Amino acid sequence: MQRIIILLIGVIIVSCTSEGPRKPSASGRAGEMLVVMNKARWEGQAGEYVRDAFMRYVPMLPQAEPHFNLFQIEKSGFTKLFESHRNIFMVEFDPSLERGRIEAKRDPWAYPQMVINVTVPNEESLQRILANNATSFIGHYLATERERLINAYRRMINHQARNAIRTNLNLDVIVPEGYFVAKQEENFVWLRQTGTREELELGMLITVLPYVHPDRDFDPHNIWTRRDSITRAHIPGTFPDTYMTTYPDIPPLFNEINFNDLYAMEARGLWRVKDDFMGGPFINITWVDEKNSRLINLDGFVYAPKFDKRDYLRQVEAMMYSVKVLTEQPEPEET
Repeated sequence: MQRIIILLIGVIIVSCTSEGPRKPSASGRAGEMLVVMNKARWEGQAGEYVRDAFMRYVPMLPQAEPHFNLFQIEKSGFTKLFESHRNIFMVEFDPSLERGRIEAKRDPWAYPQMVINVTVPNEESLQRILANNATSFIGHYLATERERLINAYRRMINHQARNAIRTNLNLDVIVPEGYFVAKQEENFVWLRQTGTREELELGMLITVLPYVHPDRDFDPHNIWTRRDSITRAHIPGTFPDTYMTTYPDIPPLFNEINFNDLYAMEARGLWRVKDDFMGGPFINITWVDEKNSRLINLDGFVYAPKFDKRDYLRQVEAMMYSVKVLTEQPEPEET
């Protein structure tokens, strides 16, 4: 598939270190960002620009939830205690500069970690930088969040579920404990986590289809139709003749993305159960296993009517990003 995805990263320079895993584990709660900047600036217009950039709402959630929860400290208070935080955004003002500068570093003090330092001559420069690069900044921070989750999953793998996917689909997935194979058919597996809390369920569907042509397989309408056909066939509701479907009145948002260095189409939207009151957010990722001419469709969803859903959906998304094609048939892991 001759498709090229262009990543617009503004003027970011990311410095990756080879010694990341040897550094202290990064700290901080899920979705938390440390902002290092002058308190007076934080409480003024500059702080508003930062909050507008990183506290914008996550798209396609049933209720308003920000991308990140921010807390601010002065640069003088940025001691070693804070250097291990996972997501750090630093703002400095230098009136001698003619234009703003951006420096982004991976894992400078801890692992996994993303630190972005913006130095600007004035607030107008900060506003321009954030307007042009906020989406890219958020993408880098979210990649670090996914890496943290995948690393955590590796320490508590459900080997039985992982082996089932390897055998059935020739795919490798880091399946954490708590998930189980709820349904398995040829070219299909449903991973499910339920019962950990009242009215909470996380799920991921993996469907393998023949790859035909990018214009057809990556067409948003076809992806939407494909998702509804899969969920109707495999995800029943509580009552007879009920099943999961995409919420019809709110079309999903489609974006071309880089999925583990592969071209992919992402859809984010809301699901519901037909003729029932269950619903929640989902993320769908479609990509191609070119070597085996297969179309891989991943669908992650959350049901959590009593809770915020951002972090739960990110947990499912991290498991989706752990999916890789097996290059050779492995020996089954011990269960």
